[in-house]
Amino acid sequence: MEHAIWFEGTLIRDPQPHGGHDDWLLDTLVDPDSDGRKITIRAHGAGHSENIGRNARKGARLMVKGTAGDEGSGIDIEATSLAFDPSHNEPDGER
Repeated sequence: MEHAIWFEGTLIRDPQPHGGHDDWLLDTLVDPDSDGRKITIRAHGAGHSENIGRNARKGARLMVKGTAGDEGSGIDIEATSLAFDPSHNEPDGER
């Protein structure tokens, strides 16, 4: 049984295509106020691609559910669920 990983983050660049149609890499910061550790998320599939196309821009907040990426692949998380939600924005609506 694989363990699910949940976290909130901030995109540090626009999503990058990865390996083919409907396959994306999302570079995020989990806690920009601490050490600034970058997490690379791979999201693939038409549903993720549509969501990313509508909502994912540098500075966007997101919630991720996923599993650990393959060791040595450069991918930290394989996304099973992504949410780009206005509730993750600052109270004044600014990102």
